[in-house]
Amino acid sequence: MWHVYGSQTNSPMTRFVEEFNKTVGKEQGILVNVTSISNSTAIHFPLVAAAKGLPGAGSLPELFVSYPKTALEIGPENLGNWDEFFTKAELDEYVPSFLEEGTFDGKLIIFPISKSTSALFINATIFDKFAEETDISYDDLTTWEGMFKAAHEYYKWSGGKAFFKYDDWLHYSMINTASFGGTFFIDEKVNFDDIHFQKLWKMLAKSAIAGEVCLLDGYSTTALMTGEAVCGIESTASILYFKDEVTFADNTKMPLELNILPVPYFENATPLAIQRGTGLMMTKGDASKRQARATFAKWITKAENNVPFSIATGYLPVKKAAYQKLLANKNASYEDEKAAKLYKIIPDIYEKYQFYIPPYFDGYGELEKRFCEEQNILFKKYKQVQYKHINSDVLADTMFNEFRKAMEMN
Repeated sequence: MWHVYGSQTNSPMTRFVEEFNKTVGKEQGILVNVTSISNSTAIHFPLVAAAKGLPGAGSLPELFVSYPKTALEIGPENLGNWDEFFTKAELDEYVPSFLEEGTFDGKLIIFPISKSTSALFINATIFDKFAEETDISYDDLTTWEGMFKAAHEYYKWSGGKAFFKYDDWLHYSMINTASFGGTFFIDEKVNFDDIHFQKLWKMLAKSAIAGEVCLLDGYSTTALMTGEAVCGIESTASILYFKDEVTFADNTKMPLELNILPVPYFENATPLAIQRGTGLMMTKGDASKRQARATFAKWITKAENNVPFSIATGYLPVKKAAYQKLLANKNASYEDEKAAKLYKIIPDIYEKYQFYIPPYFDGYGELEKRFCEEQNILFKKYKQVQYKHINSDVLADTMFNEFRKAMEMN
């Protein structure tokens, strides 16, 4: 197996594989051998090279973890079908959208062993002081209307500092357009005519050019740990990368106490949570080997295994029962306080939000990258100039048209 969970020397997946090999694997004559640990971005390329038989690529591993784009490039027809080894009753135990994402032409090609979503990470050390001295509270951070209000107040309170950062600005527009029932993509292109998209993008634009949004490159984790932002919206797996203190540009430090909330949603809209993460795929081959792989997949997704595995990796468990287990143990103690805070809100996301599956058309990744880059360029450009003599709504319309033109250029 090739996987993406942790480093070569400290991998939660490798620890669970060892446990499987000592128990169920030993009983049934199954040995899972981890031969490569990578990351979710880098693993794509050697897998595709191996599948295509490129020189020096080696053989495709029997089990591997990757994104749907990898399955599409390898060809779903060249991969094993997990459906053969699961009854309908067994599959009904899993979160439906997690199975849906891995299903191609009616066959379950990508098996969910963990997923992730986004969460709102808050530097409580700074936010609590800010909240004490203003009329802003954590309740404001549950909606986008409240977030923009808080960003505006924080800019004034802090003497001109940005309030929040989003790791993937496409997600902000895509998810919230869908939450209003809008259509963000048409024919694999951004639908700039959607009125919901126009409205929510212009709200963001006005906040950004006012200096209330952090426009730095890189991850929100870094922005929070350097004091460049108070809040960051990013993958739940980011919990593993937060340090215990903020180091400012002048090298002064303060403790970093994190609070974590679900991602905000707009009032009168359906709460949606991005569905992210890799899945487990297998090659074809004789039935006995495919059965052995399914035995491992069933074992790693049992609630008693999947919950601790998910917590160790910052991911979401994949079975409905696992969320009930988390809900029933909301006050359970964790080795890490940050993990305790994260997994107290995971059941809330599961119960209140609908999972949103991003599209996986050819060129989606390139479009996503370009969207974020062009938007950041535009926001920085307009932030550098004072437009006090121009009505903010007029300015937002101008920016939107300029953004549309940049995105529609061939």
